[in-house]
Amino acid sequence: IITFQMNPNRVEAFKDVRVRQAIVHAVNNAGIVKKIMKGTATVAAQQGPRGYAGYKESLKPRYDLVKAKALLREAGYANGFEITMMAPNNRYVNDAKIAEATAQMLEKIGIKVNLKTMPKAQYWDEFDAQVADIQMIGWHSDAEDSGNFSEFLVMCPNKETGYGQYNSGNYCNQEVDSLALQVQAETDEAKRKGMLQKMEKIAYDEAAFVPLHWQDLSWA
Repeated sequence: IITFQMNPNRVEAFKDVRVRQAIVHAVNNAGIVKKIMKGTATVAAQQGPRGYAGYKESLKPRYDLVKAKALLREAGYANGFEITMMAPNNRYVNDAKIAEATAQMLEKIGIKVNLKTMPKAQYWDEFDAQVADIQMIGWHSDAEDSGNFSEFLVMCPNKETGYGQYNSGNYCNQEVDSLALQVQAETDEAKRKGMLQKMEKIAYDEAAFVPLHWQDLSWA
């Protein structure tokens, strides 16, 4: 999964779910898949793709410029605001191009983006230091289900346990954390799936991150 994380510790506006939702609605991830990825990716609306325990069919991509602008107005940011964005330029497929396209999309709703891209050798130290307001992160689930995504990307950052280690947006929801810990010990597949789906729905509703796409394997 390729995503952007929004850091409310750096931008007051990001504390408002309507602003985060506006950003998600402003990003045409289907367009990115078609034009930049040339169809070699699958549009995402959640962490885990189809086939993973936790995938929830009802969670759909949300590109809608009219709604994005309405959400910003409702949140009191009709005139937009300015942010910084950071992405690698040699880590993920077309990462810099995706970041450039996303920055242009956000400017359509009045959010001015100062984008910086860099080689992965420099990127991760900067990512950990959270030097930008929005940062790109990609992840593959070690466990082949959505629980692993949540442990590293959406659980409340905790240096002692290591949970939320790559959650540079500092998203934090105690219910998500509780569910993430419960699923580690749940052996009933149906119950576990239900809990994972609940976590995905909470992250979706709260716009915990900006979902872009899952990179597809290409064979020749």
